[in-house]
Amino acid sequence: MPSSFPQKAVHYTRALARWIKAGRPVRNEAEILHILNTFCLSCESYDPQRSICLHCGCRVNTSPSAATNKLAMGTERCPVGKW
Repeated sequence: MPSSFPQKAVHYTRALARWIKAGRPVRNEAEILHILNTFCLSCESYDPQRSICLHCGCRVNTSPSAATNKLAMGTERCPVGKW
């Protein structure tokens, strides 16, 4: 788990770079909700107070904005392989 802000920033920067390089593919609202409800909300690595994955430090929420929600980035996957 990232324990510091710099580690979280590195994870986010890499995710953003992969997403941009791939042409900014996004998931639709239904896909985002499915992943969040099926995998994230029951995961021990999800912090519902801050809406983040404690494993990678990325924001995980219902927002359709890929810049603020890892679930919306079509290039990204769960860091522990759940989705």
